Amino acid sequence: MSKTQDGRNNSYQHQQLRVVIVGHVDHGKSTLIGRLLYDTDSLPDGQKEELEAVCNRRGTDAVEWSYVLDAFQAERDQAVTIDTTQIWFSTAMRDYVIIDAPGHREFLKNMISGAAAADAAILVVDATEGVQEQTKRHAYLLHLLGLRQVAVAINKMDLADYDPERYQETVKSITKYLDSIGLSASHIVPLSARHGAMISARSTDMDWYRGKTLVEILDSFEVDMPPVSRALRYPVQDVYRQDDKRIIVGR
Repeated sequence: MSKTQDGRNNSYQHQQLRVVIVGHVDHGKSTLIGRLLYDTDSLPDGQKEELEAVCNRRGTDAVEWSYVLDAFQAERDQAVTIDTTQIWFSTAMRDYVIIDAPGHREFLKNMISGAAAADAAILVVDATEGVQEQTKRHAYLLHLLGLRQVAVAINKMDLADYDPERYQETVKSITKYLDSIGLSASHIVPLSARHGAMISARSTDMDWYRGKTLVEILDSFEVDMPPVSRALRYPVQDVYRQDDKRIIVGR
């Protein structure tokens, strides 16, 4: 079924869930989102062909799904996400707003502003590198912001030869850290964003995994009511100085 330019289907009336994708730099967040949009038929007409043409011009053999969201030329040249990017797509369950947050330490304030607007989060961990500095920092910030619907995507399982032991090692490592900060993951899914394994369809390479796919996990999340009865949280994105005054910027 065809989608609108922003990825939403006008024939459906769904609840809208906002999900932020976070994690350490180069662990595959933007690639995951790009592949998710492709696998759910949420890319605008002709965008896959345009993406392939861009990759050919840049001399890359495989499709770089991260280019779907890395709209800035600087991001494509440096292969990093600088600012948060939002894009819409739909499943049979509801509409989504996916927020792609930067992984670099220098852009941490952008990650906070993205996560502050989310109902749920996917924490991406590279199966070959495991838990890293920004993995822990982003997880702690999710806890600080009060997000309780968190799933972990153990990405790049293809580079780990889809090894279930490597998956279990990473599960133990991330679970231990999340427990230490009082945050629990509702699901931990192994996947390969580049190859679309365990995103919207199951993978024969990981038939040892009996849990939900990423799309099924997203559909299991609930839309939070506005937190009007909760304590005030004010994530600070920046501080501007003007003479002897300081202006706090956030939401």
